[in-house]
Amino acid sequence: MVDLIASFSINLIIVLVSITAFFLPFIGIFWYRRRREITGKRPHFNYFMEKFFRSRESDALVAVWAASEAIFWFVIPEFLLVLIMFMKVERKVQLVKYDIIGTVVGTAIALWLQLPEKVLLSIPYVYQGMIDHVHGWFNDFGILGIFFQPFSGVPYKVFNSLATDYGFFLPLFIVLAVCARMLRYLIVYELTKALYPFLHRFVRKHYGVLFLLAMVVFTILLLQVSAKYA
Repeated sequence: MVDLIASFSINLIIVLVSITAFFLPFIGIFWYRRRREITGKRPHFNYFMEKFFRSRESDALVAVWAASEAIFWFVIPEFLLVLIMFMKVERKVQLVKYDIIGTVVGTAIALWLQLPEKVLLSIPYVYQGMIDHVHGWFNDFGILGIFFQPFSGVPYKVFNSLATDYGFFLPLFIVLAVCARMLRYLIVYELTKALYPFLHRFVRKHYGVLFLLAMVVFTILLLQVSAKYA
């Protein structure tokens, strides 16, 4: 039990520090461009985040997040989009559009890089078992093996790095990859929409709590996937 708690605590800190570091450049630019307005109003954290997710910086954050996850980043885009869905932000569909753009760009870069397995295994939370499973899916189902990704727990970047070994028609692979990921988005969106009327009022007052809770849930899932494939 002590080892389990220690492992969870260490990984939660890794997730917290990594996500915070990813956010900071975009939050920093947003604050600098609006520093006079922000300093004058001294907005509450919740109000600040809603304003941020209406900005161009949030478009860039979502696109870069999705592109990075296709290459090396270990936090799925749904983590970010689920948080936004509960916010009073009218641009939710537009943010999903930027996620798709980021996914396409990131996938194209990952396919071009063709990271070898040795490099792939040096990325945090990527294990040999994941690589073996992806090889099995591509061998058995060909290019349609990409549809195992959304619910397998295997990072998207592993599929991208191995796809070029099979001679797939890469434009078709990118299209199918986006379709597979959008299927997961639709499921997450429908679940979120069902919970929205019950949780929205609470969430609007406690974005910080929701953010920490989301990181706890993500860390638990990350450890489960690690235990499965390590």
